[in-house]
Amino acid sequence: MRLSTIIFATMFHGYAQLAGAVESHCEQDESIIFNCRTGKKIVSVCASKTISDSSGYLQYRFGPKGAPELILPAAKIPPNADIQANTLTFAGGGGAYIRFKQEPYGYVVYTALGRGWGDKAGIAVEKNNGLQVNLNCKKPVLSELGPDFFDKAGLSKDQIGFELP
Repeated sequence: MRLSTIIFATMFHGYAQLAGAVESHCEQDESIIFNCRTGKKIVSVCASKTISDSSGYLQYRFGPKGAPELILPAAKIPPNADIQANTLTFAGGGGAYIRFKQEPYGYVVYTALGRGWGDKAGIAVEKNNGLQVNLNCKKPVLSELGPDFFDKAGLSKDQIGFELP
């Protein structure tokens, strides 16, 4: 097992127990890839049960329970260049993120764990690749973000990079 897989598995131990008890924008027949509350709003990354670069879909959904204000991409289509992902490496930790693009905006869902500061998760809203807003997740956080999922989904590697807010 790769070190990055161990880090991501350790970060969010207990995922299966939490998945059924958490409010999400994902539908019953979808997988929760990422989910948390940022106050009164929920951010969810939902995927079809089967996903690859040629079939299935991945969507970012944000807004109040039962009424997402933003869904990217709007249609349930296979992942394309507007959805990119990458991992983060730190001394004593690591992280992962997915960037959903809708020019000039980017919506970056992230999780990370580092020695000295613990775990972080949230959504960073960017405009022209510059941070506009960062919303921190409240616990519990559900996350399947990481290299295994990125490979399985056929996501393009993000070339812009991402600095934790």
